[in-house]
Amino acid sequence: MANTTPYDLAPLASSWVRSLRARNLAANTQRVYARAADGLRNYLLDYVPAQGDEDARPAPSALEGAGGIHREHVEAYIGHLLEETSPATAHQHFRSLKTFFNWLVDEEEMDRSPMRTMKAPRLPEVEVPIIPDDALEKLLKTCKGTAFEDRRDTAIVLMFLDTGTRLSELTVRTQEKLDLDLMVLHVLGKGSRERPAPFGRATAMAMDRYLRAAGKHLGRALEPGDPLWFGVKTKRALTIWGVGTMIERRCKEAGIPHIHPHQFRHTFAHLWKVNGGNEDALMRIMGWRSRQMLSRYGSSAGEERARREHRDLSPGDRLNGGKPGRGQ
Repeated sequence: MANTTPYDLAPLASSWVRSLRARNLAANTQRVYARAADGLRNYLLDYVPAQGDEDARPAPSALEGAGGIHREHVEAYIGHLLEETSPATAHQHFRSLKTFFNWLVDEEEMDRSPMRTMKAPRLPEVEVPIIPDDALEKLLKTCKGTAFEDRRDTAIVLMFLDTGTRLSELTVRTQEKLDLDLMVLHVLGKGSRERPAPFGRATAMAMDRYLRAAGKHLGRALEPGDPLWFGVKTKRALTIWGVGTMIERRCKEAGIPHIHPHQFRHTFAHLWKVNGGNEDALMRIMGWRSRQMLSRYGSSAGEERARREHRDLSPGDRLNGGKPGRGQ
């Protein structure tokens, strides 16, 4: 009699996560991969074939073989994610699961991956809005004070805007990673790759004021191993959640729409491009390895950049000696 007990991926998923940990992958990467494997596991345990399809495969009762996990099962899970979550989530799970099944093949748990010929779901380009100058001015105006919290929040906003760093990159840092003389913060990006994130004189001054205020707030001199950012009440390391909450609160005080910290990164890329910054330098600053990222970031303001370039390079204006044409 055929085995009808649903196959449980949990033991193999746990082994995979341990292997990711052994490879010293970033903690967030491990969480993303583990979430995808756990999601597929739960989906397959409750899997019911589509009604009316006599040829549909039943829920897998083994890892591979006739009753094993097939492409059809994974496609159903990705389709479920597209319906219940978002294309970005489905795409992320697809990539994670492809890595998982390739690992199973490498470990000789499977002869071949059920995803070997699958194509990733199309990921529509989502335009992240650029933060307008007037909103930035209003945001900074709410931090215009000499109290510790004001000094800290001003420094955080300016560092976001001036470095283009991700939320985790800016938040999870220690004092020793900051060089005020060289005006550089050494951040840990994706793939646990450290890179220097430069910033300007205004940000350096804001950081200097914050660090002096932090020493007074703690009642002692700052040490190299201290966190870069401190909480007001706890006097402990400010968390990623704490930084996001601070930005949200300051936006409400400024009377402007909510700003997600990642918008600063897109705004930085846009301002760099619109002011003629070198693309190779931008890739280094942002920690990108693919040139595709150049088109993804700041794309929502691409029309504005196109208008500015056309204004400077207009063929009609050149033929007319730089003057508007007749009838204008």
